[in-house]
Amino acid sequence: MTQIRLQLYGERGQLPADALVALIKHTLEMLHELDCTSRGANSRRGRWRISEVWDGSIGLVLEPSTDVHPEVPTRLINGLAVLKDRSELPPWFSESAIGKVQQIGKILKNPGVSGIGLTAVTESGSKTEVQVTQEIVEHAAEAFQGTDEALGSVTGVLDVVNLRRGQRKASLYDTEEQHAVRCTFPEDLLETVRQYLGTKVRAAGTVTRNQVGQITLVKVESLDCIEVVGFVMTVAELTGIAPWYTGERTATEHQQWTRGA
Repeated sequence: MTQIRLQLYGERGQLPADALVALIKHTLEMLHELDCTSRGANSRRGRWRISEVWDGSIGLVLEPSTDVHPEVPTRLINGLAVLKDRSELPPWFSESAIGKVQQIGKILKNPGVSGIGLTAVTESGSKTEVQVTQEIVEHAAEAFQGTDEALGSVTGVLDVVNLRRGQRKASLYDTEEQHAVRCTFPEDLLETVRQYLGTKVRAAGTVTRNQVGQITLVKVESLDCIEVVGFVMTVAELTGIAPWYTGERTATEHQQWTRGA
């Protein structure tokens, strides 16, 4: 099983403890986001354990449980490698995962921290490494910056709804591009969004693209169901987003309930 090796570089005795804690926290959150998009199914959250630690420049190995998608570590490193070269949304990366890259970048500003490295290590011992640089952080920020707006549509699975602080946002997972598209919608579409949670839909409206042409935002004006699919979020995965939205039902059960099935 492929592991993730974290390395926090700096002078011995000078590395701040909170920098290590933040690095572990943001890396785990990013791995969880990639696991959710990789599995694309109603499943439990995978777990990671620390299997090795060394000193000097602080390092540790994160080893996944068997229910984590096996490609997650590699997809994390490959995604960071994409951001090293250009301001592009890497496959499998959600907006939240991109945000974690930016959070990890802030750790580099801590006094005593001289660098951060992440390495995917396979069972055979082969390694793929990337150094988190300011260039990667800047590209991550630019990846979600819109440069072009036009009327259009996007097709994908409606998998997350966020109604916190009076916002009306949804996440549409584009299976072809392999990343999530952020959507905003008016109040009169709330019940439609609620009904179509967990289904493949076509969202039409004002489409925003980044500098490489990827869709980053849709201001939804209409929403049409295309087909019911198996890609739904669990209640646990909705916690902190809108846990009260479906009660104790899964997205599929809630959908059947709202339709009187």
